[in-house]
Amino acid sequence: MILLSIIYLFFLFVTINSVCTKDKPRKEGFLRSTCIPGFYKGSCLIILEKQSLHDATETCKYDYGGRLATAPTKDAIQIWIRTIYFNTKYTFDNETRFWIGYGKNDQNEFGFRYEKPNEVMEKYIGKSIWARVFGEPEKSASIQWENNANENLLDLSNCPNHGVVFNHKTAKFDIKHFVEAHYSLCETPRWAKLQCDRGWHLVPQLRMCLNVHEEDVNFLVAHSTCNSEGSFIATAQNGDELAMLRNVMNPYIVENIRETKYFWAGLKSESRTTYAMDGTTPLFYVANSNPGDKMCAAFSNENFCEERFTICDPSEKHSGIATPCILIYNDVFLPLPFMCQKFADQSIVKNI
Repeated sequence: MILLSIIYLFFLFVTINSVCTKDKPRKEGFLRSTCIPGFYKGSCLIILEKQSLHDATETCKYDYGGRLATAPTKDAIQIWIRTIYFNTKYTFDNETRFWIGYGKNDQNEFGFRYEKPNEVMEKYIGKSIWARVFGEPEKSASIQWENNANENLLDLSNCPNHGVVFNHKTAKFDIKHFVEAHYSLCETPRWAKLQCDRGWHLVPQLRMCLNVHEEDVNFLVAHSTCNSEGSFIATAQNGDELAMLRNVMNPYIVENIRETKYFWAGLKSESRTTYAMDGTTPLFYVANSNPGDKMCAAFSNENFCEERFTICDPSEKHSGIATPCILIYNDVFLPLPFMCQKFADQSIVKNI
């Protein structure tokens, strides 16, 4: 019976499907802890606690604004070793391994993984800084595999079943199943950081933190929830700021791109006038607002034309809708998701 149980567990282990969370926005510019000694051309190395490959990837990306470490040169690998050696937080033995960012690319070629900045973040950090830290070099460092490493297990999926670990004692690499728990090397840019609480998304351009609430509620519940968090319902003042809010919210709410989705905004609407609850006057024109109406506003996932038009001038597109704050008809609620917004903690703003 024991032997059968072992065989079953082994079968479950090797056949388990790889599961990754949905693509949440990267928390650009966010660094929870200080940069330990060891960096390469503007990047900062952080050692993360033991976890699976996918958890390590997502922790590095969403909590630290980075990616699993890559090695553009042999010098970078030596910096990894020195960083691990001088670490004081964890104790590493000869069996310790570290997840790193190696796999197959879009051309089905082996190599270290590189990333392009999204268009919203390009405006914040600039292409040159990103290219220096995260850009793809002309040639990646060659690596040495452990004797039993099977490269054929690697695939080009964004949610792979196998990943690559680094042996800091031998400077060699091996292939491991994604469910194995290992430390990981997280690489993030070394620039001024703003602090957000865990679970909040940083928008550095606005110096704001956003907390996504996926549950559908009426406006008053959304307003009360944000107040309880010491924040307010997220509000954009113009199209650029709205693009930043959508960059955070859309991955949570957009399931069918042909269907318009909405989320509450901290805006009110009286007839054709839209104003923010903090007294400012954002540059937005919302649909479905009639003379005499006093409504709440909701942003849409993308600008849209009025229903009777299939094509309209970009300047005539709406950024959202005006809708009753609580009731539509017959005591039916209009529930929508929302985001809470508060100022980022600027106690950690010095370049590390």
